[in-house]
Amino acid sequence: MNDKDEAHDGRSSVRPPSRGGIAASLLAAAGWAIVYALVYLIVSIVAGIVSDAHAFTRGAAGRLGDGALAAVHLFYLFAIGLLFAAAGCGIAVRSRRRTRFVLLAFVPLTLLGPIVWTFCYRSSEGAMAGFGGFVWFGYMAYAFWAAPLFDYVRHYVPDFTVKYIALAASFVPAAFAAAGAALVPWASRSRARKLRLAGVIAAVPAALAVCFALSAFLPRDYLFERSAYPRVDGATAAVPLGKELAHRLAGVSRPEAEMFVRFNTTHQAYVHLIENKADIIFAAGPSGEERRLAEQRGVRLKLTPVGKDAFVFLVHRDNPVNGLSVGQIRDIYSGAVSNWNQVGGDDAEIAAYQRDPNSGSQTYMETKVMAGAKLAEPPMERRIYGMGGLIDTVAAYSNARHSLGYSFYYFANEMHKREHVKFLAVNGVDCTKDTIRSGGYPFTAVLYAVTREGDPEDGPAARMLSWIVSSEDGRKAIEKGGFIPIVEERE
Repeated sequence: MNDKDEAHDGRSSVRPPSRGGIAASLLAAAGWAIVYALVYLIVSIVAGIVSDAHAFTRGAAGRLGDGALAAVHLFYLFAIGLLFAAAGCGIAVRSRRRTRFVLLAFVPLTLLGPIVWTFCYRSSEGAMAGFGGFVWFGYMAYAFWAAPLFDYVRHYVPDFTVKYIALAASFVPAAFAAAGAALVPWASRSRARKLRLAGVIAAVPAALAVCFALSAFLPRDYLFERSAYPRVDGATAAVPLGKELAHRLAGVSRPEAEMFVRFNTTHQAYVHLIENKADIIFAAGPSGEERRLAEQRGVRLKLTPVGKDAFVFLVHRDNPVNGLSVGQIRDIYSGAVSNWNQVGGDDAEIAAYQRDPNSGSQTYMETKVMAGAKLAEPPMERRIYGMGGLIDTVAAYSNARHSLGYSFYYFANEMHKREHVKFLAVNGVDCTKDTIRSGGYPFTAVLYAVTREGDPEDGPAARMLSWIVSSEDGRKAIEKGGFIPIVEERE
């Protein structure tokens, strides 16, 4: 049968392996694996340069909503996928081997991804549970093509999950390449199949273009124009709430909220409110120093409870102690107890870390946990500036048997989660959303929306506060921001 008859018959133009056998096929697959690696390198470099991870997300974030941004990034992923699919198709056509042998060419480079990822993951030692920094440089270089996607997705998922999404990304190029290789014999059987495949490929960007247009150009009404949005400040633990409010009340996309919302520490937020540099803040109750400052400036603070959080104590996961009583915690932080073996642990000195004065967590520790008992003055190396720094210190492997620290539940469990840290039960009660809601956990903390008494009742801060405490959407925003809504307890 000649070539013309074969084409007329509709049989695949991809021929089976030659008589060289499996060894020859494996050798050929190794050669094509090198070709695929070169294509992968070129695509990664070109994609990384063209997209420029930061400009790709940030340049569009200020002009586009979440739906339009999703369409843009899905189009980018589809375009990258087409390049790898074309590479797989080309290798299948040029090698003229059966599909299962062609797929072997994609295996070595694909397996390299999880290997590099595992090395970076183990090097992080838990102190960098997020995805980024020098410790992840090797994997970022391997998956350079996906850098814009990593930068985008971190705005929508907890930081500690991004690295697992990054691991899944190592299989994406091979999946598209394998699809391209597998479609060669299928599409070569008839012209109709080729047209059908072309139609599907064209339909995807067309659908994304429609989604982009609908999201970008359909008008939406929000409570605030961005220019009239109140000046909002607050504690570090309330940053997610601040972003959620900006998203719901002013239409700020989640990536843009990263730049739109700028919260300081609890103390600085109170200072800004007192000095009329902020209209409303979200934080724990004021410290004595902050109350005195308000009195000196003639400012009366109005505290409206909007959400509940919890104050948690944390240790390294290798510490055998799983819980402490309130009395034991006070004894440790007053200096009466200094060794873990006094509370059921190993024979090791307790490194009880504290936060800086006037921080929200330190104020809670002094007023609620110690309840009048005096905190022991810690050495300078045990005074941690920043909530994240305290958690990282406890997570460090070198401190596995010694460290004890504290934080707020949502911050430690979502915003700055560290896999080498565990929360201690207090009086035998674990800290969960249910025990926070019910009040069963001993140390629940109230988040206040703090404003100035005498501010206009129809001003931006008052309108925002009214929306939070009186609407179902306000309750959802509090919950999405990581707190148990107090408004649900009023109903």
